[in-house]
Amino acid sequence: MIEISISLGSNIDPKTNLIKANELIKEKFKFLNSSHVYSSKSAGFVGDDFLNQVTVCLTDLKFDKVISTLKAIESTMGRKKEKEKFSDRLIDLDLLTYGNEIIENPDKEVPHKDIEKYSFVLVPLAEVMPNNIHPKLGIAFIDLLETKNFKSEVTKVY
Repeated sequence: MIEISISLGSNIDPKTNLIKANELIKEKFKFLNSSHVYSSKSAGFVGDDFLNQVTVCLTDLKFDKVISTLKAIESTMGRKKEKEKFSDRLIDLDLLTYGNEIIENPDKEVPHKDIEKYSFVLVPLAEVMPNNIHPKLGIAFIDLLETKNFKSEVTKVY
């Protein structure tokens, strides 16, 4: 089995939607751990604050099937394809890591390109996988977090 990490985010009824997304994830993958839930300001647009979390699971599924499973969960929850990259989200599920694999294709890649860019991704990821090594950068997530000034950008909610 391969260890995967999934970023969850929502700013539309976020607490309810994170709970529902985690329930659906647990139906499809072998659940290992979840981070605390963090609040962050919307990025790239004016909107309600987001709640974000990272969940770690095991799976036997191939990379493409993991991606399609996450998209199916989003669809099941009622997410419609947004016209704009930065907008309100009912639920947003992103595959952050797929073992230690580096996969680059036009649709999706791992490790996810936003890991080191956004506090709402790196803070919860470093919480649940502190000593795991970023496959491209060769640095542990907790050490990567220490190189950023992100901790004040997110607030632990629960």
